[in-house]
Amino acid sequence: ESNRLANAILSLGIKKGEKVALLAKNCKEFVFMYLGLSKIGAAMVPLNYRCVARELEYMLNDCGANVLVFEAEYAQTVAQLRELVPNLLKFISIGECDLPFATPYNAFTSQSSTTEPNVNVLEDDECAILYTSGTTGKPKGAVITHRTRVACTVSMLMDGSVEEGGISLQASPLFHAGAQNISLLPYLSVGGTIALIPLLSPEQISIAIETEKVTHIVTVPTILHNMLEEGSFDKFDFSSLRKIYYGGSAISLMDLERILKRLPRVEFFQGYGQTESAQLTVLRPEYHRTKFGRTGRPHLLVDLRVVDENDRDVLPGNAGEVITKGPHLMKGYLNRPEANEEAFRNGWFHTGDIAQIDEDRFITIAGRKTEMIISGGENIYPREIEIVLNTHPKIREVAVFGIPDEKWGESVCAAVILKEGESLTEEEVIKYCKENLASYKKPRKVVFRNSFPKNPVGKVQKEELKKEFWKGVARKV
Repeated sequence: ESNRLANAILSLGIKKGEKVALLAKNCKEFVFMYLGLSKIGAAMVPLNYRCVARELEYMLNDCGANVLVFEAEYAQTVAQLRELVPNLLKFISIGECDLPFATPYNAFTSQSSTTEPNVNVLEDDECAILYTSGTTGKPKGAVITHRTRVACTVSMLMDGSVEEGGISLQASPLFHAGAQNISLLPYLSVGGTIALIPLLSPEQISIAIETEKVTHIVTVPTILHNMLEEGSFDKFDFSSLRKIYYGGSAISLMDLERILKRLPRVEFFQGYGQTESAQLTVLRPEYHRTKFGRTGRPHLLVDLRVVDENDRDVLPGNAGEVITKGPHLMKGYLNRPEANEEAFRNGWFHTGDIAQIDEDRFITIAGRKTEMIISGGENIYPREIEIVLNTHPKIREVAVFGIPDEKWGESVCAAVILKEGESLTEEEVIKYCKENLASYKKPRKVVFRNSFPKNPVGKVQKEELKKEFWKGVARKV
């Protein structure tokens, strides 16, 4: 099928290095494109299906895609994009679609050859353009090479999270770099099975685990928490499950213990990485209790350091920026020479993530460099406080950020969403932090919310939360 797709795309005149975009939920066509476009040296641009036309317009014009493959349910959005993105010359629909300018996917590939395409693709050629989430501005297109994909696959095979003959359920969107890197190519490379579901609800995930006898899932802690809250681990048969690989944030200790109580043989793996740098570290099962809260050690092929503002290694226990180099890195940002110059300094990629490294080379992420709070001359990292508050049994979700303070310059504010039916006071939240953190790190203000503003990939938009506090106040960007 990937050969059919590859040869059909070649018949359109698409050449090596040109871009083909995909707007779809998890589906088999995603995998055909993932492999087929690689065979002809075209770069796949997987788009976030939660984005609106305005956001997609920017990414499609930025990458210069010539072809858009899309699921029929997004036909209305695609109709808008046709007028907004002049480079798009061919539209291919997955499923029935009433757009007269769109060609059905099956009709497009059915008469195409299954012969392996005769294209000389090299390891440093582009194979994908992956757009960052754009939490601080316009998304940037990370140029991923074949070398990057292979290096990440080797790392995943080496860390023990992938097993021959396993059945891996993609319980996260395939357009995410993490979902592609952690499961898709690694499991295909050892002859494993990939189970795909379009709707990532706790019920659909649970049904798939039970019916497909899934051995391995790739997901995020929020989904695991929701599955626990809905009783999925009691209602469904999860006896086949052997490995849970999660990322995006740390799992709460309470959720970890609840799952292990029901499934004591399950092995947990936590991954940390970025769109630009693939998977950087892994926290293996044997360290989930002794090193809880850390994101793990660097992968085998990853050079990683934690450094100060002069790129000097920090001492264990001190905070610094994570920098990295190796075959796992992107080629650079598309059309962003200034961003590339800033990110790639002294031969290392500067991630913008602040972390601590301990004597055993375990990494603990403290937050983004741009989120750092400077209060009374002290550097405070929101992630450190969020990790503590996420252990509180009454708190469902938390976001920490800086707000103006006449005395200290900035002070810590914690926005909290409580679990259903629970109650907490501001004083109780502050007291909990004071008992678990240095006093200067505790929040001076706590606000309770029913929900948080989030971007299309589900990340909390702290800038929106900050607005009410910084209105009319000069502040750093």
